[in-house]
Amino acid sequence: MSIIKQRVITVAWLLTFIISLPLVYAADPPRNITTSSLLTVAIVFILTALFSFKVNGTDIIVLQGIGLAAFLIFGLFVELLLTQFCICVYLLTQRISKTDLHRIPVNLTMFLLVSVASGTAYYFLGGGKIAITRNVLQLGLLPIAGFYTVAYLTNTAVLVLIRKWLLDPPVKARFFDRDSLWEVLITFLMLPLGLAFYLMYAARGWEGMLMIAIPMVALSVIMRQINYSQELVRFLQSVNRFGQQLTEVLSVKHVFDLLFEKMPKMLPVDYMYVVLYTHPDRPKLVRIFRKEQGESFVPFQQEADVSLSVYRQGKAVIGSGSTATLYPFLDAISDSRARSYLSVPMMHHGQVIGVMTLASHMSRAYTKTSRIGIEIVGDFLAISLENAKNFEIRKKESERCPLTDLYNYRYLMKAINKLYNNPLVDVFSIIMMDIDNFKSINDTYGHQNGNAILIGVANRLRKTVSTKGIVARYGGEEFTVLLPDMDRNLCFAVAETIRLAVATEPFMIFNEIENRYDKIFVTISLGTSTAPADAKDPSELIFNADHAMYKGAKQQGKNRVARYI
Repeated sequence: MSIIKQRVITVAWLLTFIISLPLVYAADPPRNITTSSLLTVAIVFILTALFSFKVNGTDIIVLQGIGLAAFLIFGLFVELLLTQFCICVYLLTQRISKTDLHRIPVNLTMFLLVSVASGTAYYFLGGGKIAITRNVLQLGLLPIAGFYTVAYLTNTAVLVLIRKWLLDPPVKARFFDRDSLWEVLITFLMLPLGLAFYLMYAARGWEGMLMIAIPMVALSVIMRQINYSQELVRFLQSVNRFGQQLTEVLSVKHVFDLLFEKMPKMLPVDYMYVVLYTHPDRPKLVRIFRKEQGESFVPFQQEADVSLSVYRQGKAVIGSGSTATLYPFLDAISDSRARSYLSVPMMHHGQVIGVMTLASHMSRAYTKTSRIGIEIVGDFLAISLENAKNFEIRKKESERCPLTDLYNYRYLMKAINKLYNNPLVDVFSIIMMDIDNFKSINDTYGHQNGNAILIGVANRLRKTVSTKGIVARYGGEEFTVLLPDMDRNLCFAVAETIRLAVATEPFMIFNEIENRYDKIFVTISLGTSTAPADAKDPSELIFNADHAMYKGAKQQGKNRVARYI
């Protein structure tokens, strides 16, 4: 739902509530009010909200049952207020995130309309404001049936309108569908329950109502436990299937691709990352997921993250609330929006080889069930990574830079030679680049932050170049981009795009003294060369691009692109 629609529905609820409240009071003022009776009914309303349960995927709140009793005893005004209060209590127990706060005014508006419509139907069909009675026939079964029928129809109609007009994108909804029969059955099962509440109150007062409420709450607790067991079984079955899929993959990249594709579909995940402790003294952040992609690179610092505690203890950590003081890294990558987190160890042969962390904007998004299931996923992930890593390790070592995960010099030279020897390739270009004042960065912020800058630059190169070429770390703070089928003009344009991508957005470094992240700006100097016009062999091509970088960019003020001439 868009921000504008959220504000409109909030204003609509406030106006509707403010306008309808005095009108309802005038039409049906409170009656039969005593402190004990009102307090008892209010407690029962709270219990119905706290001990809701699911049947066939539908949330069951015995609100309409107790709502009828409150309506018959106290009148529409009191029933309306108690219902609004009950819905607030229920929604607050559902772990609503800040992005879903619009659900509160939406539901309050819907149940306000339901209360007014059902009460109006009761009086329209001949129901009266009679004294408390034990004779059901005096109440009038037709008005009571009308109360429930109109409540159901109003609730369904408002839901259809919400799904069609308020949601982005709109959801197709029918007034009657396959689930409607089940909802009708639940609605009318509330009729005898509502009458039972009323008659017990008529016979024994507030004590009689509690005699109904206590076994009802006990039944709700039992149903919640049954639901929990069923959900746990279903979740563990899906976890087992997912784990088997992971172990069938023999590529580290594909293992992570599958993990980061499936996990957000299994649980509420706005942020997710994996830290490997293959080398305990040098933990490595290998992949990060953000549901709402951000541009800033946050270098990993183990002292600032929850994974260090999980690694040391070998136990999962689950929590809610602000992460700013406890885990600065998680707070930084979520822009202080994470409100719950779950971090689990990845166990292999009794050793923790990594830590997987999930985070959500929702408060209390992760339960005991989540923890059990994701611990199993973590173990499957550890096995899958070990299998894939053993399969790929020699190839990776021969082709990749271990720090930045870019291609290395050896792979780069093989790729350039291949282009020179391909008769179908008419033109290709190369970009040589060097980070400006990199020694000063190392001296000022330390070599660990210097490495973080190298990783950050590599990430921006990888993202900017994408599939247009091959990105390699040439050595030290130098990088190379090989661009097949690109002439000198296109190469210059790509180089300028790369320069801007590095220079315009700040990099984040970890300030150990103050235990926080700071932003610094970094620039690069670039030189370009094109084959075969500028060079007849790979060595000459690289030398010319390197010469252009130092003579035309570094010595001319840095943070610029120079062509070989």
